[in-house]
Amino acid sequence: MIRKLSEEMEKAFFDQHSGVVHGVLKKLGVSRNHSDYDDFVQQGLLKLVEAYETFPKDLEQAEYLYQFTGFAYTKVRWKMLDLLRRQQRKWESEMPWPEDLVKQQPDTHLPFEQAYQEMDLLKEMLPLLTKNEQSYLLDTVVTGLSVTEIAKKQGVSRKTVYQWKKKVAVKLNHFLLILKD
Repeated sequence: MIRKLSEEMEKAFFDQHSGVVHGVLKKLGVSRNHSDYDDFVQQGLLKLVEAYETFPKDLEQAEYLYQFTGFAYTKVRWKMLDLLRRQQRKWESEMPWPEDLVKQQPDTHLPFEQAYQEMDLLKEMLPLLTKNEQSYLLDTVVTGLSVTEIAKKQGVSRKTVYQWKKKVAVKLNHFLLILKD
């Protein structure tokens, strides 16, 4: 059944059902502080209207109103998940591993003092990371393993290793200033 949301019904409809959009965003962990929160709300409201227009039952009957809420929630949730996945892929492609950090890998032929300083710096970094991020950093910096090799060693997917890599880059960003000096 295709129906249109008239301008007269618009305010009452959004007053009654806009909480669905905010509930979905809350459930997905998107807070009001998120930089794209307002955009997500607008996209969610558009999807809510689309759900209203495509809901197969007659909404004038009270028993179908509850079903509509579940139907709308599902539609809005799927839309938000799509948007969040798209945003995540965009961030992953735009946020490469800092080249400055890769260049600072310890050389096995370094003088004793320099190797000691690098190991000392590494000891300062490790407590800031989770166990998986620590093993990623050690496997990359000390052992020199590739992402594929780390994934095989840890028994996880390459995507998981790339997530560790991204989190390590964010958490250790302030060490780049130390390494540059």
